[in-house]
Amino acid sequence: MAHIVLAHGILGFGETPFAIGINYFNGVAKALSERGHSVFAPSVDPLGSLERRSEQLANALAAQWPGEFEMAVIAHSMGGLDARRVINKHRFIGSRIKQLITIATPHLGSPVADAVLDKTHSLRAAIPFWWIDALGENTGAIPDLATRTVLQDPDCAGVHYMEVVCNPGSLVWNSSPFFALSRAIGNLSGENDGVVSRSSACRPPRAPIAEWPVDHGGAIGWPTNSFGLGAVAAAVRPPEGHIERYLALAERLNN
Repeated sequence: MAHIVLAHGILGFGETPFAIGINYFNGVAKALSERGHSVFAPSVDPLGSLERRSEQLANALAAQWPGEFEMAVIAHSMGGLDARRVINKHRFIGSRIKQLITIATPHLGSPVADAVLDKTHSLRAAIPFWWIDALGENTGAIPDLATRTVLQDPDCAGVHYMEVVCNPGSLVWNSSPFFALSRAIGNLSGENDGVVSRSSACRPPRAPIAEWPVDHGGAIGWPTNSFGLGAVAAAVRPPEGHIERYLALAERLNN
């Protein structure tokens, strides 16, 4: 059985007593724990810079699991960038991370961040106003999520990197409040999950280990279909296939 870290993305949170019944990865920690894995879902600054978030993540892992045993990270969105930075820059704990699965992580940035930073960006009109208010161009995380042509933290020897991409397709997005955003990103970058393009979530020449038919929120069990009602239903019961997808990832870690 593995020691598994669940690393959350921007605007996210880890284990917290204030979100009773609600968790970022929607039931995943419980499902993995029931199958014998040791699971830790730390919290880092929801809007912090990559440098701040990765330092917090490194310190949280060292405090939670002192020792020499190896661990694996399953990360969503910016959490994947945090984990890569820990592996590269915080070797006191990063050297113990031997497997990293990133899910819808913007390795080469997201055009949404570009539009938040640039008020004249063509994509800005398609972003829900409350997202812009919540993120804000002065938020530490946004510059680290802007599009780029090279990785901020390259692969390190001794780590098995795996990527999952998400692409819900038009049928899901037709009833989603983010359909216009997904379509606008598509005009710029092709297939996407409403936040991250497929090309940014992939790491060529590696092929992704899976392509999930979900949007960016659906990747963690909080879909936005049915005009947001999908997330309401998910609070009662995770969407069909959600837990199974993560159990399949855990099997990869075991193997």
